[in-house]
Amino acid sequence: MEPVFAAAQEPPVPPHQPGQTARAQQGGGWRRPARCALAVALALAVTGNFAFAAYRARHRPRDLAFVLVAYSLLALLVGCVARLEHLRRDPAARVAERRWLRIAVWGVSVALANTFAARVADAMPRLALKLAVWGVTAVVLGLGFYFLFFSKDAEGCCDAEVGRGQADAGRRPATASHVLSPEEKV
Repeated sequence: MEPVFAAAQEPPVPPHQPGQTARAQQGGGWRRPARCALAVALALAVTGNFAFAAYRARHRPRDLAFVLVAYSLLALLVGCVARLEHLRRDPAARVAERRWLRIAVWGVSVALANTFAARVADAMPRLALKLAVWGVTAVVLGLGFYFLFFSKDAEGCCDAEVGRGQADAGRRPATASHVLSPEEKV
């Protein structure tokens, strides 16, 4: 599944495969504008909701600060993830730039998660529930750290992961049914 914010990026053209037309290789005629329109509609909906929340919180400085910080961190996270996806699709992208961008994504994710966890923990009536909120946040951030930095595809994202139907980093060609060939089963 492709993230919505990566919809406006130009997909790479896979190598020619027998039985496919050039239009089928490039992703279809109406799909790219539809994805772009969906991304714009979602961005406008999120911005509208944040504007309404800021309007409601205009007389409470703490609530207004929370809304503005959450919106800016979310926008920064979406931008960083979109750039990281773009760099993962580019075979000539520098490894150092991807590494720094992953660190930026991690830092913004930690800031956003801690912002929401602090807000939710303040609303909890008992200490045990507050500790549970912070514990769940720590587990989610730990899993995110693992998958972002130490997972199998952290350094080289395979093209099949981003849904382009290209070869899986030279190991095997992507198939529609994702079934192993008899040679691969051995």
